[in-house]
Amino acid sequence: MAQITPFRGIRFNPDHISSMTDVTSPPYDVITEAEQAELHDRSPHNIVRLELGHKRPGDDHKDNPHTRAGRLLSTWLADGTLLREEVPAVYLTATEFDTAGRMLTRWGLMASVRLEPFGHGGILPHERTYSKVKSERLSLMRACPANLSPIFAFFSDDRSTLPRLISHVAHKPPVVAFQDSHGHRQRMWTITDPNLHGLIAANLKQQTLFIADGHHRYETALAYRDELARREDGLPDNHPANNTLMYLSSIQDPGLMILPAHRLLPEVAPAIRHHFLERAESFFEVKPMEARAGKEQAVDSLLDQLASTPPGEALVVAIKGTEAPALLQLKPGKKETLYSKATPDLLKEIDVTLLTEFIFPKLLELSPAQLDDVNCVHYDHNARAALDGVSCGQYDMAFIIKPTPIASVRRIADAGQVMPRKTTYFAPKVITGLVMHALDTAVV
Repeated sequence: MAQITPFRGIRFNPDHISSMTDVTSPPYDVITEAEQAELHDRSPHNIVRLELGHKRPGDDHKDNPHTRAGRLLSTWLADGTLLREEVPAVYLTATEFDTAGRMLTRWGLMASVRLEPFGHGGILPHERTYSKVKSERLSLMRACPANLSPIFAFFSDDRSTLPRLISHVAHKPPVVAFQDSHGHRQRMWTITDPNLHGLIAANLKQQTLFIADGHHRYETALAYRDELARREDGLPDNHPANNTLMYLSSIQDPGLMILPAHRLLPEVAPAIRHHFLERAESFFEVKPMEARAGKEQAVDSLLDQLASTPPGEALVVAIKGTEAPALLQLKPGKKETLYSKATPDLLKEIDVTLLTEFIFPKLLELSPAQLDDVNCVHYDHNARAALDGVSCGQYDMAFIIKPTPIASVRRIADAGQVMPRKTTYFAPKVITGLVMHALDTAVV
């Protein structure tokens, strides 16, 4: 049972901040080192200074990126850089973006959502997480007690809750309107009407919320709540740490998009890399990229071939030192031999499972510990950029896969199953810095 409530959000004060473009950022987990530096340089008030602060020589348990974030949050609240809403609200947002020359708008509702362990409430995951990332986020939350960025979830809006809210704000100016650093138009409205709050709570009470992005943040929020409860011998029902900040979008929204999360391996043992195709030929038809007049046309043709393959049966591989990438397509009858009896049939129908259950552990001999290391495998949703990363020598191998259909995400989550890490790349990412959710009663 999903419990959705309004909250007194923390927002950048428009009287202190002249440009929301300068103070907002992408989510922490998609920011590169170069982007981190650029965001820090963009403004002394950019939210990245809280979410992803720079490390310094001599950092220790008393002074580090997390403790500095906690002090900075307190400073910004004290000096008026950030303001606290006077009354509880929910926040309706619109993100307008271009995809293949077509303009789309994705609508989302930001609200406070009651935390429930997976499988006990109305909130379901769809991906596995990394242990190290969760411990790092928990350390930040202890020092900086706030949800700085929302968890992205989607639901089936059978009762047209979002269209009702969109109609409510149709003739009202947004409290925030700007173009972000990726060229997306961002708008946000504050909704304080208690009647609409009641409508939202009632309509979503029986809905399942499927986490799209933010599995680490959700599990961290659960761990933080439980840690506080142990330390304080239980939490009062109205303690803010019982809830977390979520961005809720409709599964029916045409702006809800999933891009593929291609895999890039920075380091593969030469002996394994050099013999990979030879080993793969026992299971796959190997079809090297055709030689054409132009590389772009050849890559297009290869990606078109991949797009036409059945789900869970093919991918493209690029290997440093080989002439060209190749399409690998399972030979007839081989799919049934790849997986253990423990692998659910639903998971066999997505491309990522072919990598994580067979290619990575069997053909590349990667251990579970290596696959739990966030640095072992990198990700990119742009196929050409991933292939270029191998051709220029930055990566040893790249695997190009098809995007996971949102219907598959929902079926797998509904069945209580969990996909491999980074199965999906929802786009555009939910921007960080529009509104924050306090977890400390001193702030509340």
